[in-house]
Amino acid sequence: MKKDYIWNTIGVLAQNAISPLLLIVVTRLNGISDSGLFSFAFSVAIIFWTISMWGGRTYQVSDVKKEYSNRSYIMVRLLLGVAVFVGSAIFCIANNYDLLKTSLIFALVLFKVIESIADSIYGIMQAHDRLYSTGKSLLYKAIGSLAVFSIIDLVTQNVLISSLGIIIVNCLVVAFYDIPVARKLEVIKFPKDEIRHYIKDAIVIIKRCWPIFIVAFLAAFSLNIPRYFIDMYHPDEIGYFGILAMPITLVVLVMTFILQPNIVQLSRLLDNNDFTRFKKIVAKLMYITFLVGFSILIAAYFVGIQVLHIVFGVDFNNYRDALSIIIVGAIANALVAIFINVFVIMRRFKEQFYILLITNLLLLTVSISFVKEYGLMGGVELFTIVNILQIILLFIAYRMYVNKLEKYAKEN
Repeated sequence: MKKDYIWNTIGVLAQNAISPLLLIVVTRLNGISDSGLFSFAFSVAIIFWTISMWGGRTYQVSDVKKEYSNRSYIMVRLLLGVAVFVGSAIFCIANNYDLLKTSLIFALVLFKVIESIADSIYGIMQAHDRLYSTGKSLLYKAIGSLAVFSIIDLVTQNVLISSLGIIIVNCLVVAFYDIPVARKLEVIKFPKDEIRHYIKDAIVIIKRCWPIFIVAFLAAFSLNIPRYFIDMYHPDEIGYFGILAMPITLVVLVMTFILQPNIVQLSRLLDNNDFTRFKKIVAKLMYITFLVGFSILIAAYFVGIQVLHIVFGVDFNNYRDALSIIIVGAIANALVAIFINVFVIMRRFKEQFYILLITNLLLLTVSISFVKEYGLMGGVELFTIVNILQIILLFIAYRMYVNKLEKYAKEN
């Protein structure tokens, strides 16, 4: 377990650090304009990555009864990868983006699709208590991607060509590390005469997991709704918004690497009706996430603007308040992510679906006029308010359902 924690922490840290580090490279080498373009394209790729992940690894590794084979979960990602490319093309055409913006979105979507397919392979490793192998893979990809991207961008000053280098690195690690490790644990090759069987299984999984996808999609949408309207109405601020959103990555990062090693344990505790330990672990996850987030908030309040100026070489003095507000939103967003995963483990989707749907519809409706008038600050304020509302409602729903389970277990 200790080995898993260490390598998973390192790997997830590297995976989540790659986006802000690439943004630093682009801002330093190409300027704030290209930085805005890259951060927006990357955020769009994240949305489509959410689609390609569908049920996510949480559903796969919490399938402790082995209802479906891991090959079926891999097939899900392959099918959705194709769908994502079609969807990204429609999105770019509908918004009438130019060739560079469209090409960059396509390149980053491909990168995230490869990552999604690899994540299903990570599910095999995690189910076999090889989470440390996942961490190593993520580290190799992050180091390779950052190095190749930086070198190419330094030479070409072209973010599109540099992004193609990331794709190559990820393909190589999947082919020469991820797949060989997974093959030692399970047979992952698809026999030709059984492909239809796995496609049928994949379709069933897709249908069964659609509530999880909707929830994950809505969760990712809460930040990208303001981002979309800032890009539409205040494109000069989109680069600053992308940089200010970086603390969200840091807080969610902490949540991710403390949550992932606990997913299987939480699933087993729930299966054994051990609600006391289940609630203690969830409370611990919340406490650590809040504590780290609050520490980041304090640090950002005193030295955040200076650090951003040193790192990016851009003046952020006009966005001092926005930085503090968005970090508060980041803490709430990370807590929301914890409960989304907990609800998936409990196989409860209705509560979080309605909570996220209603709050995001509210965010979408208000953002149209509010962001247009108040720009970046308006987007930051809306993001934070909506995430605080979401975490309050999700916590209430969680406590109500766990109490219901405890009562039922005692009566039977």
